[in-house]
Amino acid sequence: MNERISAFLAERIAANDFPSAVYLVAEKGEVVFHDALGNAVVEPEVIPARLDTIYDLASLTKPLVTGLLAASKIEHNEIGLDTMLGATSPLFEGSSVSGLTVLQIATHTSGLPAWIPLYREARSNKQMDIAATIGEQTLNASPQVEYSDLNFISLAFLIGDDRLDAIFEHSVVDQLALGRTCFEPLSRGIARSEIAASEMGNGYERQTCIDRGYATEPPKG
Repeated sequence: MNERISAFLAERIAANDFPSAVYLVAEKGEVVFHDALGNAVVEPEVIPARLDTIYDLASLTKPLVTGLLAASKIEHNEIGLDTMLGATSPLFEGSSVSGLTVLQIATHTSGLPAWIPLYREARSNKQMDIAATIGEQTLNASPQVEYSDLNFISLAFLIGDDRLDAIFEHSVVDQLALGRTCFEPLSRGIARSEIAASEMGNGYERQTCIDRGYATEPPKG
């Protein structure tokens, strides 16, 4: 089975689906299969993937961090599925999203747009300015299920007053002794060469910026 898994991943790497892969299969606390294939970095230098290569969880941070912490608050009856944003966080009072419930934002039926360049449209990276920009959005009058980054960001504001990474560090990382799971690996003494490179850009976000007048054409090269 180990050879079949590695052969399949090697095939997809050769087809340029992704540059590298590391997998681990364990049973009853014992590692059964473990392999690393391809190159963790291809530009500006080639660095082969290793068994301990660190990968960016990227958008998985939303369910694995925000979603997990929100579920914990629900489990401890600190918020509920019918909790409204405006009733729980003063950041959303009187905004267009104040009446949205945790259930709506967690199931992506809030009517919020999928993504906006908050780094351009919010006055700063402070919570109050980010929340204000989200609260200015026009909600879809007939909301369908549409995955939205803004839903997860709004949900994160209900989790606590501390930074989300600090809450996750204390509540999850320390409890599970996840030594190499963190938000800022370089600050932990992890070398850049141990970290796999991430994407060079996001076509959807780039086009959204063009549509909103922040760019006239995709970057060349």
